[in-house]
Amino acid sequence: MAFLYSYERGKGISVEISLEMAKTAFIISLVVLGMSPLFFATVHTFAYTSIFLAILVAGLLLLKSNIITEHTPLAHLEIGGKARLFNKIGSYQFRVPKTPMNPLYFIFLIFLVIQLIPLPDFLLVKLSPEAKITGDLSLPAVGTLVPSGFRGQWHSLAPYIYPVRMSLIRWVVYGLLFLILFQTMNSRKRIEAVIILVLITGCFDAIYGIMQTYSGNNHIWWFKSLSGPRDVSGTYINRNHFAGFMEMGIILAVAYAGALSDKSKKVSSGCKNTFNAKLLKYLSGEQIFTRKFLIIFSGILMSLGLLLSASRSGIISTAGALLLMGLFFSFRRDQRRKGIIILLLFFLTSVYALHIGIDHTLGRFQLIDKDFEYRARYTRKTMDLFADYRVTGVGIGNFQYAYPKYQAPEDKRDFIEYAHNDWAQFLAETGVVGLLLLVTAMGYYLFMTILLWLERRSSFAVCLGVAPIAALFAMAIHSFFDFNLHIPANFIILTAIVAIGTSALHVQRHNRKTSGLAYNVLPFRRGGLPVLLLSIALIFWSVIWTIRHCIAEAYCHTAITSPLNLSQHPPVEKIYTAIAWDGGNAEYYNKLAIALMKIREQRTSVDGEANEKHSQTNKPIINALEKAIFLNPFNVEYHIRLGWEYSYLWKQPDYMGKWLPAADVCMERAAYLAGNWAINPHIHVDIGNYWTMRSGTFKPGGHKSEEAWTKALWQYHKAQELDDNKGIRKEITQYIKNFYKTPEDYVPYAN
Repeated sequence: MAFLYSYERGKGISVEISLEMAKTAFIISLVVLGMSPLFFATVHTFAYTSIFLAILVAGLLLLKSNIITEHTPLAHLEIGGKARLFNKIGSYQFRVPKTPMNPLYFIFLIFLVIQLIPLPDFLLVKLSPEAKITGDLSLPAVGTLVPSGFRGQWHSLAPYIYPVRMSLIRWVVYGLLFLILFQTMNSRKRIEAVIILVLITGCFDAIYGIMQTYSGNNHIWWFKSLSGPRDVSGTYINRNHFAGFMEMGIILAVAYAGALSDKSKKVSSGCKNTFNAKLLKYLSGEQIFTRKFLIIFSGILMSLGLLLSASRSGIISTAGALLLMGLFFSFRRDQRRKGIIILLLFFLTSVYALHIGIDHTLGRFQLIDKDFEYRARYTRKTMDLFADYRVTGVGIGNFQYAYPKYQAPEDKRDFIEYAHNDWAQFLAETGVVGLLLLVTAMGYYLFMTILLWLERRSSFAVCLGVAPIAALFAMAIHSFFDFNLHIPANFIILTAIVAIGTSALHVQRHNRKTSGLAYNVLPFRRGGLPVLLLSIALIFWSVIWTIRHCIAEAYCHTAITSPLNLSQHPPVEKIYTAIAWDGGNAEYYNKLAIALMKIREQRTSVDGEANEKHSQTNKPIINALEKAIFLNPFNVEYHIRLGWEYSYLWKQPDYMGKWLPAADVCMERAAYLAGNWAINPHIHVDIGNYWTMRSGTFKPGGHKSEEAWTKALWQYHKAQELDDNKGIRKEITQYIKNFYKTPEDYVPYAN
């Protein structure tokens, strides 16, 4: 009996601990939802590191709460003349919530891992021939001079692994957040708590943005806003991403206002007449009319924020999503009156907007043709990138590194980080395989969600069940014109809305204390333990690399850190420390090479010692540049710098037979990767200067000299096409005169 008592007590303690852990995970997720939009939309390293670590910790708590014990019958024991049935402790089990989002999450988790794994040549050539070519460009140029130097070298589908690794961390975080919210929102009360938090955050952001803009302060906390003086952006750096947050908030407000008409909701009569009790009445629905009015008013505030952000794509996306919601409501006879809420929202918003004035917003619609032109150009060039990586893509996160080769001359001197069309960029980064996986997984989610939505009858489930579909639809439209889903705060809010709608459809109709969630229960002996250990390993891996990435960026930043105003050129010691923490970032090695070059320039005198200084100090520079190219072969500047460094090794005995030909390889690689290289026309001047120098090292009038000179001419003409100012022509002419003293010597250039 003592054993049975201690067992039953232990069982109760175990269940209580699991519930407490799940509750703690839920509270952490609430903090994340409230803070992520306010931390500059979580786009900066310090912001997303804090948010990601919080979610990962909550994920570990969720895993612990999902370890359960299987109890099997012990026997009928005779106690006190009565037969009683007791249980014995059985094997452990691990449970995973069944959600319609599971296929999407796990499929892309595997897809991201596959993009990271090195593949043999024969397989890589079949899947992505261009990835094989780009991978070979990452190998040391000196080794290519030996015919069998790098034969059989394996490369991954993504030529640059670092951005794919960061994307994998984000995907783990977003998936964990969805599973946490879905499992812990196991009652109507908790679902409403999440909804109210999101709406309060949205209202605050809208009011804050309007006040900052129309007061003339135009700051985001302490940082000067980068948006226009009349554009409302709240706590977001970009007004279009702020509009994305507003449109999701409006959709949630409309869905929740409709859900409040659930007549079957009962209110506990045991509440005391205290402030907390009164607040609970408002939040839990005792004052239905008052609460509905507040929800509608929150929708009006966010609608004002959306209109005053002057985001045309945001306004169009919101209108389309609300129309879709209206169609869903009209489909069911018992919900047709919900359309009145949508009309009321638009009517009140229009009244307030006309009073405040939306001339600026309407004026931006007059410029839609001009803006569409450059976005369409980005999309066309992105599709050119897709054509070279058609099957499996260039790698998630690799767009900004691969795109410069395809960039249009009209966009000279612009660094284009995103395609401003997430569909085209996603296709370029994942290929046809990725798009098919996305369409299939999302199709499954929508199909299962609509089937469940058709079965439900309560307004709470029906109205909130439409919210994820409408939010996904709005983001799908908005993604044709912008990159909202690359903003962590917006992806987090979208994840929360999808979890809210999915959980609402699973909440039991009459019993609010149970959620009706289904689980895949895996005994430890039948796969449960490996799945649990793999999940723990994935979370710990994400934690470790998130921390290492953050510390490295603190020493040498390469990500967006505008509010912190960090130095763009840290000292060498800090760069070495950053590399020690995260050696996968190619830009650290490039910055190291540049810093070492500056030190060399400072130490090199003008009294004839320059040659000696070059030969003594370029080895660490070469090592840094070779590592940068090995990690990220896309960057043309890396190849050019390395080529010039090889050309400085004139004191080496094998200079003409090894190092100078290796410099030729670097410049040929640079020319191949550059394309137009509209980001910096002077890149073409630099390549042309090298071939001008190289033409002078061959026999005058010989075939190799003419070939080098032809390459120089092509690069010079390309530079002048991109930038036809007189300064570039003068710069080119001055350099050529160092090798050809009279105009007759460089007649081909003069012509």
